[in-house]
Formats: sequence, C-alpha cells, structure tokens
Amino acid sequence: MDSIARDVAAGPVAVVAANAVLASRVGHHDAADAWFNLAIERAADVESKAALVYRSSLALLRRGRVECIPRLERFADQGSSLSAALNATLATAYVLADRMPDAYRRAYRARDILAGEAPCAQRARTLYQIGYVALRAGELTDAKTFAHEAIESARGCEDYDIAARGYSLLYELAYYVECDPRSALRYVELAESFAAKSGDAHIRTWAIMGALYIEMEAGNLSRARDRERALSAIDVVQSAQATDEALVPAQALRYAWNGDFARAYRIVAESGESQISADRRALRFAEAALYAAAAGLVEAARAAIESADWALTQSSSKTKEHIVALAYLALAAASATGVDEAAGRLQKLSAMRAEVPVAMDALIGAVEAVFGSWTSARNHDALLDAFAALRAQYLGGISMLLEALPALA
Repeated sequence: MDSIARDVAAGPVAVVAANAVLASRVGHHDAADAWFNLAIERAADVESKAALVYRSSLALLRRGRVECIPRLERFADQGSSLSAALNATLATAYVLADRMPDAYRRAYRARDILAGEAPCAQRARTLYQIGYVALRAGELTDAKTFAHEAIESARGCEDYDIAARGYSLLYELAYYVECDPRSALRYVELAESFAAKSGDAHIRTWAIMGALYIEMEAGNLSRARDRERALSAIDVVQSAQATDEALVPAQALRYAWNGDFARAYRIVAESGESQISADRRALRFAEAALYAAAAGLVEAARAAIESADWALTQSSSKTKEHIVALAYLALAAASATGVDEAAGRLQKLSAMRAEVPVAMDALIGAVEAVFGSWTSARNHDALLDAFAALRAQYLGGISMLLEALPALA
C-alpha cells in the first residue's frame, strides 16, 4: 500500500494505475481491466505506456486470457527499457494461444536483449518466462538453464513468487521428462515452500497436490494423507486443472489398490478430454482402459483404448505419461482386445527399454512380468524382483496397482 500511496501522489495517471493494481490484487478483475485501459490511454510517453501494458498483461495472463497479445505486439519492439520483459510476456501469451513458433521466436528475442542491469525482479520473471516457453517448445536443456537462472535471480531479490514458479519448471522436467520422482518431489516441495513465503495460495495448493500424487504413486499412503491435511488447511478454491492432474488419479489409484476397479474407472472416465496436453490425455484414457478392463467392463475398456491410441499419435514419446500410457494399454488390451494384440503392444514397449529412464525401465520390466504370469509363465521370483525394482524407483504405488490386477479369465 505504501507504493500505491506514492503513486497516487505522483499524478492522475498514477492514481488510475494504482487503482488498477489494487483491484487486480483483490480479484476485482473487470474493474482492474478498465482502470489499466484508462491508465494506458492517459499515459504521456511510450515508456509509461509500456510499463502499464506489461503490468496489465501479466494480470490477464494469470487468468489465462490472451487478449493482451495485440497490445504487447505493439509495444514489444518500441525500444523501451522493458523490451525484454514485454517480449517474454508476449511469448508466454503465444504459448497460451497455441502459437508455438511465435512463442519460441519472441522468447529467444527476449533472451538476446535482456540486459544485466535490468531490475532484479523483472529479470527473474523474464528468465522464468523464457524457461517456461522453452519447456513448452521442447527445448529441455534451455528450460532447465533458464529455470535455474530465474531461481537464482529471484532468491537474490527475495521474489519468492518467481522462485516458486522456477521450481515448478524444474519439477515438470524431473517428473514428466526425466522420470525422476525423488527429484520431482524435492522441487515441488521447494515450490510449495516459496509459495508459502510469497503468500500465493494457488501455487502452494498446486504444489501440495503434485507432492500428494508423487507420494501416492510411491505407495506412501501416510505421507499422502499428510498432504491431504495440508490441503484442507489452505483456504483456497482448488483449480479444476490441478484437481484433474493430481487428486482425481490419486483417488482412483487408491480404489484400484483395494481391487475396486469399477469405481476407479468411474473416477477417471470423464476427464480424458479435459487434460491440457496430448500426453496427459493419452495417460488418462490409458488409466481408464486399465481400470475398465480389470473391472470386466470390456466395451468401456475398448473405447478408452481407442481414445488413448489417438492421443498417443499426437504426443511425445519422450515423456513419462507417454511411456506409462503404453504400459497400461498393453495390460488393458490383454483383457479387452486379446492376448495377441497385447503381446504386440508389449513387444513395441519392450523395444524402448534401452532408451528410457531407469524408472520407466523398471515399469516396463514389471509389465512384462505381469503379462508373463498371465500367460502361464512360472515367474513368481521374476514378479517379486520386478515389483521390488518399482519400489526402488519410488513407484511402489504402481507396484501395488499391478499386484492388484486380476489374472486373465
């Protein structure tokens, strides 16, 4: 409030801008948009207008709104001191608008013009935005580099919000790309810690839900319950996306452990199309297929397999979701479409073992062992070894799921 008071004393445009910032902070978004538009219209010079465009665009993007793109395009190349920040923000908007080539171009333009003398907080946010775009563009090495640089800069100026967001990028890389759940858990816990310091309840909620699912996937039910209690203590409405990503599959997994596959199927059945990427759609449909097949819901399993297969044609074979989806589909096919088709799927999956991270190699080995037990192989020791390998990779919850699957009729 002190900074707003100083702005009010500075003149009429500052008064309007202060009203916009205050309205945005308290969630009065329509009022904030109107105040920002008025302040931009009244600002006397390009530098002032650029600063207001930057602030207003960040407010819009936090709500997933991309109508700021034309205004950002107009100011990003006007040579203001905010050029790097404006280009990075425009790149972020392009990602949300599914314009990845434009996003990539603008992000790397922001990198090229980012000056060392930029204010610390602005520099940290710009680096984070470049890292975010690099991750979405599949430039994974760059994404990790920019995430670390953003975190270092943010921690240097105690910008805990951007530090939390930087750790969220490292979590995504560790969990979805490197398939390293222990590192992913460490990063998401750091994201939660810094979100708590910044007071951002939404990021903190997202982080706790991410940690909850990692613990469920590891089979650590007591730790997962600790996360659930932490969630219940936060007075914030949980986002539909975060709930879909973590709470829904966690609840389904818990029912599957107990052999209630019909209920597990019902929990995940309707959420496949709502996932934010082809990889995640493929995995959600594959989960539905496996649970339906295990419950004897053959037609539902076949429909989910078809949907998963379609999503896989659009996804990246490098991600954890893609590999887990292939594994679940091989098992689901055994009951839903026949052992021969399942064997063909498993053969293709097994051919990937030399190229996947160690955790995914353990998963493929476990699926091979389960399928072998279903097709009359006397492999009790191999099954025990395969499940132990999953537990060693922090995937004990997946081991519990596979152990609960019924044998083929």
